[in-house]
Formats: sequence, C-alpha cells, structure tokens
Amino acid sequence: MGDSRAVTLLGSYGLFAGLALLVVARPEYGPAAFPAFGLTLLWSDFRRDAESPVVLAFLSTLVGGVLVARAVEPVVHLALGLAIAGLWTLAAGLAVHRSRQNADERSQLLEQMSLQDAIRDDDRDLRYYRSYEETVGSETRLRRDMADAAKSLSGTLDAGEVQTRLISVLSARFPGARVEVTAGAAQDPLLLAAQRRRGPILIKDARAEAQVVPGARFGSGVAIPMRVMRHPAGFVKIESDKAGAFGPDDVKAADLFTTMAVLSLENIQLYESVHRQATHDALTQLYSHRAFQQRLQEEILRSGRSQSPLSLIMSDVDHFKIYNDRYGHQAGDLLLKTLAGILASFARPVDFVARYGGEEFALILPNFVRSEAVQLAERLRARVAEEPFVFQGQPTCATMSFGVASFPQDATTASQIVRSADERLYRAKGGGRNQVVG
Repeated sequence: MGDSRAVTLLGSYGLFAGLALLVVARPEYGPAAFPAFGLTLLWSDFRRDAESPVVLAFLSTLVGGVLVARAVEPVVHLALGLAIAGLWTLAAGLAVHRSRQNADERSQLLEQMSLQDAIRDDDRDLRYYRSYEETVGSETRLRRDMADAAKSLSGTLDAGEVQTRLISVLSARFPGARVEVTAGAAQDPLLLAAQRRRGPILIKDARAEAQVVPGARFGSGVAIPMRVMRHPAGFVKIESDKAGAFGPDDVKAADLFTTMAVLSLENIQLYESVHRQATHDALTQLYSHRAFQQRLQEEILRSGRSQSPLSLIMSDVDHFKIYNDRYGHQAGDLLLKTLAGILASFARPVDFVARYGGEEFALILPNFVRSEAVQLAERLRARVAEEPFVFQGQPTCATMSFGVASFPQDATTASQIVRSADERLYRAKGGGRNQVVG
C-alpha cells in the first residue's frame, strides 16, 4: 500500500515539477504547455488518490499566476485564465466521478450485506425447523423422516432436483398416495380449493365435501401452496383413492416438508443472486472483469493441454466521453447495454463475453485462430457502425475499435494475450478508430 502511494506521489509531483520548471524557464511555452498540468490530476485519479488532484490543481494555479504576471500580451492572459479554469473544472469533474464511484461501491456492498443477511435469516429458519422436528410431538418416525428430508432437500443447488426430492420424501411418507408438485392450479378442484384458502387444505372425504371440491376424482387429498421469496411457486398435491387416508397430522407433516423445500429453493435463489452479482457487471449483465480474468486463465490452460487455438478480442467504444457529453450519461449507459447485447448475440455458447472496464469489452474465443477472430471482429465492427442507437426517439451513432490476439501465436500466458490484444486495440484507435487490428 505504501509503495503504491509512493509511486502515485512520485509520478504526480515529478510530472508537476518537470512541467513547472519548463514553463518557468521558458515562459514562451507557458500557454501551450500549461494544459499538460491536467495530466498530473488524471494520474492521481487513476491511482485512486483523492487528495492529490486538489493540491496539484492549487499548485498549478500558482504556476499559472506566475505566468500571467510575467506575460504582457492580453491574449496570453486570456489563454492562461481559460487553462486555469479548465484545470479546476477537470479537478471538480474527477472529484464528482470519484464520489459517484465510491457511492456505487457502497451501494453494492450494502446490497451484498442485505443478501447475506437474508441468507442468514433463511439458514436460521431452517435450523429452527430442524429443531422443531426434534421437539414437536413424540412420534419417532416423523422426527426421522424430517431429519432425512432436511438433509436431502438442503443437499442440492438445483431447483428441479429439490422438487424431485420433495416428491420422493412425500411418497415415502405416504406410501400408496399420488404425489405431485405442480406450477399452477389449472382446473384441479383440490388445488383451486387451496388457492382460495391461501393455505394448506385437507379433504378427508371428497364425496362428503363435494361442494368444496366439485368433480373430484379422488377419495381424500391434501394440497399445500408454495411461496418462494413471497411469490407463488406452485402447489404440492397428495391424493388417495381411499376416503379418510389423511388426517390433520399428515397435513402438518406435509406442510413441514414443503416448508423445508421452499427454504431450500429460497437459499438457491439467494445463492444464485449473490453469485451473479459477484461475476456479472450490474449495468450490462455481461461477465465482470474479475470473472474474465479467471475464465481466461482456465481457457489458456485448457488450450495448452489440448493444443488448440484460442483468440481474444479487446474492443473499445470510440469517443465515448464525447458521446456522454453530447447525449448524457443515461444515453451512455443505454449505449453500453445495447453494445453488450450486440456482442453477446455474436457469441457462441462456448465463448465468453465480458465488460473489461468502462467502455471496453472483451471476448474469449476458444478454438478460434486469429484470422477467424479478425473476421468476427470485423463483422462486429460493421454491425455496431450500422446500429442507430436510438435514445429518447433520437437516433445516435457510435463505433468501436478492435484488437485481436491469439494463443499460442501471439502469447503463451493470459497476461501476454491481454497485453497483445490491448496494444492492437490502441493501434486501431490511433490509426483512426472504427477498425480492426489483428
């Protein structure tokens, strides 16, 4: 941490000192060289130093004041004044950007903490029901079945498997009965009755209770609505051709088993939500930079073992800051989301599309040689160039530049292939933008 801080300060103040010596020693270069003081602010912001930009802006203003005092031409006074104002505008903009970034990070942290609290709450509820099974009643079979059910239902992260296991648990508990987990009530009289009651329902004798379940084709039945994360998630239905096959204790047991399954489904949803937040970009829903780095390492190792090619496309939106300044940040966000959709639409199931950072995107292409990746990048470039990017009814336009590198032709490690593709990307931008370099 100390070394990073030292590098930041050395770079910022070293650059400042060099520029200050230049403009003081050669005042005639002052108006032309003074805007370069903005680089010291950008370097400090890039290194995430919140204090130095203001200090450097103040010191640069002092240097500007010296130049103004030494200059005699009014036009030089005006140019230096505008440059100083622009420097402070840059400092203010960087401060606002850093504040928004910090606010976003705090918001994400709070949201993750909230999800973790919800997971802990659900885990506490599950522990409560496991404790409840041991203390309620004296029936040994129920306690044993509850323990087995809890172990089975909580032992998977697949929602479909939870439903399958719930059916298996209930079938073992009620041998000879028909057990189903359904998504909706449809025209089933038993499920419709549970839907009206908004809770578990017991029909001991369908003939005697024909008004509740008209047209029933069973002797007795139990139906339990399922709610996952407070939203309807279907029904558990248990039927028997024999009247009086179920009693209140059976409803209680089936309800407990169903509640366990619901808790497992909620835990799965919470886990998937947290995992997605950790691996996906919130704005574009593409994979995040962290997920990209991990996947690239894996693909490099896989390609090395199988002796198969691997290509990487790095892309960047041309003049994104100008686009943002012209149309606003909402339009910029919509542009990034639209571009993400375009990139994803060109990807195969085995490809990996990620938001690398800011307005930069990356595509990992297994089993693609460089020439194939260049062709794909060219198709992407053309597709982006023809997209109208309509914002609030107004068509806009944007282009992208692309850099392509391949394993093992251009690199043999993850860091090398990223560096190679990134260098070619900036050659594309330096060569006029809206082009592919591979």
